[in-house]
Amino acid sequence: MASIDPTSRIGVRDRAVHLLGYAAALRPSEIAALHLADVSVDSHGLLITIRRSKTDQEGQGQMVGVAAGLHAATDPIRALRAWLALRPAGPGGLFTRVPATRAITSEGIGPRTVSHLVRNRATAAGLGDLGVSGHSLRAGHATTAAVNGAPLDRIAAQTRHRDLTTLYNHYIRPADALAHTTSRDLGL
Repeated sequence: MASIDPTSRIGVRDRAVHLLGYAAALRPSEIAALHLADVSVDSHGLLITIRRSKTDQEGQGQMVGVAAGLHAATDPIRALRAWLALRPAGPGGLFTRVPATRAITSEGIGPRTVSHLVRNRATAAGLGDLGVSGHSLRAGHATTAAVNGAPLDRIAAQTRHRDLTTLYNHYIRPADALAHTTSRDLGL
């Protein structure tokens, strides 16, 4: 977040995309599909309705919560409020285009834009060689939550994984392997 200018219009939007996507464990397609009406403020944070996703092809809808952050610079709710203060009024996409020389549009961004901005911001922060992608927001949420001791069932509820084996093998197990490796004990 430190490499994103919080005073530029695109910086405000990109901070909100990153922090909300990470906090809610969203896929790029889910971020792009969010509408203003899909986000509601609760006394404990935000409630986000995911109208359709990879694991909800029928479009029954899934709800995830986002708690307020502990630090102003990384609080997803503050970041979203800052973006909403700039976003054109009215219904439509939650995250919209920010032309360099014109007014912010009411045209929603697409999943590729989300993926590109995540990759570009990672490169600007010196993390480009780590293979960061749009999916890294979701993957990073699951991995970091596990490393910090969140139980697998709570992580699965947030990420909306139906198959706990997939969640464990792809996100939790690699972090677990690094946390418990005995290679640190070899004196290398």
